[in-house]
Amino acid sequence: MAHSAMHFVIGLAAGTAVLLPSVVKAARRNDRLAPAFAKWIAISWALGLLAIVPSLLRGLGVPAAVCSGWWMNLFLFHPLADRLKPGGMLVGELGVALLLTLQYVLLLLALQRARASIPSTRTNAAETQEKP
Repeated sequence: MAHSAMHFVIGLAAGTAVLLPSVVKAARRNDRLAPAFAKWIAISWALGLLAIVPSLLRGLGVPAAVCSGWWMNLFLFHPLADRLKPGGMLVGELGVALLLTLQYVLLLLALQRARASIPSTRTNAAETQEKP
């Protein structure tokens, strides 16, 4: 599991590095954050899944020679990362936890900001009643 987590965090980190600045820019301009968040989270997860394709193929029984060939660098440099640290690292799990926590916390902050910007529709019943 550590091996796949290491590759998954590489994909999540790549998506975060590319798209988090657009989320920050949208927040600073007071634009709607939902499209920026949706794009960031979807692309980050898609890149994370793309990065573990060679591991999935290896698990399905595809020969190791195919899964570690130079052409598998298409999947976010999978063989290169394997050569740098064979067998994976426990830091992969830590990285996944940190990046998912970052996504969750920023999403909660965006929801709080959106909720604060909605004008209150609740009125006090006593204020709406006319006094005789």
